[in-house]
Amino acid sequence: MSLRLQFAGLSDVGRKRSENQDRWLVRADLQLAAVADGMGGMPCGDEAAQLAIDRLAALPTDRVPVELAGWGMLLDELNRAVFLLGLSRSPTLGTGTTFTAVQLRQHHLHIAHVGDSAVFRLRDGGLVQLSREHTVAAEIRERRAAGLVQRIPTGAEHILSSCLGLPYLPQKDVQTTDLLPGDRLLLCSDGLTKPVPADTIRRMLAAADSPAAAAESLVAAANAAGGPDNVTAIVGFTTA
Repeated sequence: MSLRLQFAGLSDVGRKRSENQDRWLVRADLQLAAVADGMGGMPCGDEAAQLAIDRLAALPTDRVPVELAGWGMLLDELNRAVFLLGLSRSPTLGTGTTFTAVQLRQHHLHIAHVGDSAVFRLRDGGLVQLSREHTVAAEIRERRAAGLVQRIPTGAEHILSSCLGLPYLPQKDVQTTDLLPGDRLLLCSDGLTKPVPADTIRRMLAAADSPAAAAESLVAAANAAGGPDNVTAIVGFTTA
């Protein structure tokens, strides 16, 4: 029997921002969810995030990718759309957004990802991040592990090395993994992962009795930690 994900999502402006530039989507009928975090340091980041989510929401059922190659092509299409938006609204600076989408097909979870939003899987009490951060800091950490650099410059955590809205995507991740009965899934913007420790996320995700309760507690934790950014959490519980 195929698994199903029961989704719930919540987004909040946080404690420091004047507007919420996060956007999110759940299409339960297609077992599809996505989050986009518009880049606050660039013009119309909210429009960039909304455009990416709207394009995904508007896809006819038969055009939602089935294979990973299709998700890669879709990321390129979304990137082009956001790039053209930037050219029209701010030719000098452009615009940008992260974009992370998941879709469950039977027992396989497809992930399409650009930027520093994140996908986590909770299984048997252990939390694993399934996505990779596309930030300058993450790249430097990989190089430091190989002995190529010694330190991470100040502010590198907040500089994206890839996002929708560039002339081309220097990095895009499409992958598939498995889901098992009892697994729990989290998609979130970095407004959650930056202020809230991973172990706190793990405990809250494990303790919640519903996806909605988990999303509420995670967003509240981000705000209790100072709410430095917009925060969005989409939680999925597997059901048979």
